[in-house]
Amino acid sequence: MPATFNDHFEWYDSSLKSVSASAAMLYTYKNVIHGFSTRLTAKEAESLQKQPGIVSVLPEVRYELHTTRTPEFLGLGKSETLFPTSEVQSEVIVGVLDTGVWPEIKSFDDTGMGPVPRGWKGV
Repeated sequence: MPATFNDHFEWYDSSLKSVSASAAMLYTYKNVIHGFSTRLTAKEAESLQKQPGIVSVLPEVRYELHTTRTPEFLGLGKSETLFPTSEVQSEVIVGVLDTGVWPEIKSFDDTGMGPVPRGWKGV
């Protein structure tokens, strides 16, 4: 943080306003890293990246869900208000690439899952 600012928030605000008058800080990070999130155009992000003291500008990354059983595996239990239940069967086929992970590990336990989909051609 440049010495001309009293705190990180003031620096972030000044940096952001210099590239976009309309962009707002959505969240500030202070525990593991110092930074902030915002919505910018590609050109605004490029301009921010070029400013002194800015280490990196990273785009938002959206991830696809890789499991439907994580809450149970983590012992979070069922909560009708948080995770609505469904009895709907699915024809989704999930493949696991064995990279040395043992099938006996609890996260691979398929107890309680429906029957294998008709199109499945595996072991």
